[in-house]
Amino acid sequence: MADLSPKQMIFVTEYLKSSNMTQAAIAAGYSEKTAYSQGSRLLKNVGIQQYLNKTEQNLNRDLRELFTADAVEAYGVLKEIMNDPGVPPKDRLVAARDLLDRAGYKPTDKIVADVNTEGTLTVVFDAGME
Repeated sequence: MADLSPKQMIFVTEYLKSSNMTQAAIAAGYSEKTAYSQGSRLLKNVGIQQYLNKTEQNLNRDLRELFTADAVEAYGVLKEIMNDPGVPPKDRLVAARDLLDRAGYKPTDKIVADVNTEGTLTVVFDAGME
């Protein structure tokens, strides 16, 4: 990965904050008149692309680590709500559904079958059931 100039580093830092190449170019010291074209040019620079990709990968990894800890805590909270007999049943059910949903278990769709006296079967399928 090529070394970036101080001006390019400022551009990259500002671009990571805002995802706005024009504003990042202005913050890096380019004129407002040429900021759009300079930002576009800088984003095509291989060294800048490599640096942005590596930085974004590191940020995503760090965020995943942070959210993993929060997810464990949220799981505990939902489990406490679900198991607390003092919590209204509706709220306990919502917590249980949320836990199952986050674990990848979707609720089954509502299917109602009605068999009348003539032997005709009527099936109603409701995919919008919650």
